[in-house]
Amino acid sequence: MNQEIYEKLLFARTLITDTKGESIFHVLKDYFIEKAISLSNIISVATDGAPAMVGRYRGFISYLKQNVPGVLAIHCVIHRQHLVAKNLSVRLHESLHLVIGAVNRIRSNALNTNLRSCVKKMTNTFINYSFTLKYAGCRKAYV
Repeated sequence: MNQEIYEKLLFARTLITDTKGESIFHVLKDYFIEKAISLSNIISVATDGAPAMVGRYRGFISYLKQNVPGVLAIHCVIHRQHLVAKNLSVRLHESLHLVIGAVNRIRSNALNTNLRSCVKKMTNTFINYSFTLKYAGCRKAYV
């Protein structure tokens, strides 16, 4: 018996009426009925943590648990990281923007690409030394 786990997109449909938990559940249930798939095949579901998804009485998960009592509901890892990033301290947020800007600038320019290769060569050559790199001198000496 093959014990591998496969991950594929099941389906994507437009919500015609609203984005309430009940509506989302009915779209899922209708799809499963249409494809002759038992809801009991669902063993876990990851959500973004929105009230329409995780609401105690009227969220998607509560409707799903009424039909599949043993289903495991978790908060999506990507959404957790996004929430953490949103609440970073101002100082760390500004620092990250500076680093991202510098990296994007280096990656966007051919001369900067040469700078990267020059730094790599110098790092390999002078691994034990600490120095300030100036692009013009580096270019003459190593390129």
